[in-house]
Amino acid sequence: MISQKIKFRELLQGTHKFLLMKAGRGLFSVNLEVTRRCNVRCGFCDYWKEKGPERRLEDYAPIVRHLNPLHLTITGGEPLLRPDLENIIGRIREQTSFIYLNVITNGSLLSVERARSLWDAGLNQLSVSLDFPDERHEQQRGKPGLWRHLRQLLPQLGTSGMDNLCLNTVIMEDNLEDLVEIARMARDCGFKVSYSTYNAFKNNNRQHSVSGERLQLLEQIVEELIAWKRRYRNITNSDFYLRNVSRYFRDGSIDGCLAGRKWVQVSPDGTLRRCSEGESLGNWQEFRPHRTALTACRQCWYACRGEAEAPLGLKRIAELNR
Repeated sequence: MISQKIKFRELLQGTHKFLLMKAGRGLFSVNLEVTRRCNVRCGFCDYWKEKGPERRLEDYAPIVRHLNPLHLTITGGEPLLRPDLENIIGRIREQTSFIYLNVITNGSLLSVERARSLWDAGLNQLSVSLDFPDERHEQQRGKPGLWRHLRQLLPQLGTSGMDNLCLNTVIMEDNLEDLVEIARMARDCGFKVSYSTYNAFKNNNRQHSVSGERLQLLEQIVEELIAWKRRYRNITNSDFYLRNVSRYFRDGSIDGCLAGRKWVQVSPDGTLRRCSEGESLGNWQEFRPHRTALTACRQCWYACRGEAEAPLGLKRIAELNR
């Protein structure tokens, strides 16, 4: 297996970061957008509509080193549109103490060779977006041929030796009956799966929100996912996160967001934001999470938000390290 082994020194560094985070003086996670350009046309995001030149950095390592999170997710847009992505990952890995590095891609530009190149640069996890286990996925993402490509690629990745591959699936009204099947497909391909909750935060498109009689089905599906997680251990979400998905869709919001306190967003040009659509938090060199005002926003239940709020005890740490 091609594994990113954690050295003893890194374990000590990670423990120190964990204690800082628990004390409110460190971040659990950072989302790093290396581009807002995208080559698919998802109905719940308008990034693909952006035109013209893009301001973006070549090196994000100084920002990440200062923010010093336990977990960093590199995303976009579509991060594989950056031919220098390996260099970005490598600099962060070399210049940052213990950090868990993940890339999320729509997979359209991914190959086994590119995946290994990214892995060798220093990834701990490679994640591929998949919302349906069939052709509906490419219809949802507006990319003809995407499902055919992923159907061939995912099993190849699963047997490539990389030991931490994950599917990222958006929970929405259209795919409730497919959520357990996606977990089964992930297991068969040698993948884990992480679920995140749909919302209209980015472009006010509410057609995929779960409502009405479908809420009862959602509650049933969530319990099935938790049972699947217990049995097969390839679902990465906490029980806390999953059990609040129905509450979010039922109430339309959830209080207590810790964006700016436990997690932040970095834009392609290096701007530090509370979240992808949130306000700027000022100069990243002067940022301190415990000095950031609490947010009143209640609009999302993205996994990056909810998992940062999940209780992080020994049971959860064991789950994250499977």
